[in-house]
Amino acid sequence: MKRLLLPLLLGTALFHGVAYSAHPLWTSTLPDYSQGYDEQRDPAQDLAAATATAKAQGEGKKVLLLVGGEWCSWCQEMNHFLDREPTLASQFNQTFVVVKVNVSKANNNASFLTHYPEYLGVPHFYVLDGQGKLLESVNTGLLEKGKSYDREKFGKFIAFFQPPSERS
Repeated sequence: MKRLLLPLLLGTALFHGVAYSAHPLWTSTLPDYSQGYDEQRDPAQDLAAATATAKAQGEGKKVLLLVGGEWCSWCQEMNHFLDREPTLASQFNQTFVVVKVNVSKANNNASFLTHYPEYLGVPHFYVLDGQGKLLESVNTGLLEKGKSYDREKFGKFIAFFQPPSERS
């Protein structure tokens, strides 16, 4: 019995570490500005790069400003949720060019965020067109279910912003 306990505990720890790694799988192929909530990044420069990417990737691609922080449990849960839902993550990345915008005590990016409606909590979505014009401000609390996110609601959110040619 003792011989089984140690491998079982190690296996559980390794699985947990992979499932909740610091680097989300859903962002692994995305640009640096999509990777994490970096206090050192300039969101205005990131937005300029994202709008250029949205234009280059074709008609209808939106830019999604994902406001949050590494300290935010719901931001981390969104990463875990999208890692567990690869089909949704793929649709998310096909629909949006994601720019993570840090808000923290060290850097709240207040001057950048004054260009958008006030948000009440994080994570928060600002959906922009390919030129950077605000289309929608979305409280992600509407996408929650229990201690995570609702697959159906998240899917409907993505579908709403997909180009007409990609809607099923």
